[in-house]
Amino acid sequence: MFMNLFGMDSVYFLSMFVIVFSISLAAFLLIVTVIIYYVHAIISSQRRKKYTGYESLLNSIGTASKDIVKNGSGFITLDGVSWEVINKGDEDIKKYDKVLVTGRTGLKLIVKKMESKNK
Repeated sequence: MFMNLFGMDSVYFLSMFVIVFSISLAAFLLIVTVIIYYVHAIISSQRRKKYTGYESLLNSIGTASKDIVKNGSGFITLDGVSWEVINKGDEDIKKYDKVLVTGRTGLKLIVKKMESKNK
């Protein structure tokens, strides 16, 4: 009876209702998905390691790219980045040895060889 007041039959009204409802539901799900994505990105960024200042490199462990003699300079890889270093430890560093960052001088990091666990 309600449909007949406006000159619409029930099939036409029902089909329009389904179309509008489907579009509204799709838009709602899209908006919710975007909101969840951005909230997840914000939370993840707050949990990541901070990469500001050289202080974040102190006590980090890197890998020697080449042999480094005592009081000599060379290169290490730290978090996928190559750094020039000075070996201030008590012994020479061999390629692929783990090194500990203890300080910096200008743009060079000061490192020493990590103690092996076998000793």
